[in-house]
Amino acid sequence: MNELANFWNLIVESNTFNFIVLLLIFAVLFKKLNVSGAVEKIKQDIINAIDNAKAERENAKNKLMEAQKSIEHIEEDIKQRLEEASSKGDGIAKQILANTEEQVKLIENNIARVINAEEKTLSAQMTKKTLNASIELAKQHIKNILENNEELHNKFIDESIENIDRV
Repeated sequence: MNELANFWNLIVESNTFNFIVLLLIFAVLFKKLNVSGAVEKIKQDIINAIDNAKAERENAKNKLMEAQKSIEHIEEDIKQRLEEASSKGDGIAKQILANTEEQVKLIENNIARVINAEEKTLSAQMTKKTLNASIELAKQHIKNILENNEELHNKFIDESIENIDRV
């Protein structure tokens, strides 16, 4: 039995036996842990990531080409839009100027009408005041003449009485 024990010690201490035991342990672990499925999943994830990266690269190229095409004529577009804005601005300025001139003419016409109306009002007021002053002056003059000359006073009274009879 000693021989069997020596043989067993020889086998257990040998590197080949240890290597075979290690392989058996790995095989059991490989089957238990499903390492091949995990490796396959990782492999598939890497392939998908590469495919996605290629698709993104193509999308980026397309977007870059679209962007380059869109900015090819940007200077002409800017120039055209500036010209349009300038012409619109000129049109608006002319319209504002025309409207302003029209408003000025309307204001001038209104001012002229107001001045004429005020002149007529002042003229009428002046005429009325002048007329009232003339009447007062005539009254005073007639009173003075009548007070100074009694014959005229009596004659005026007689004429007034005759005029009353006619009415």
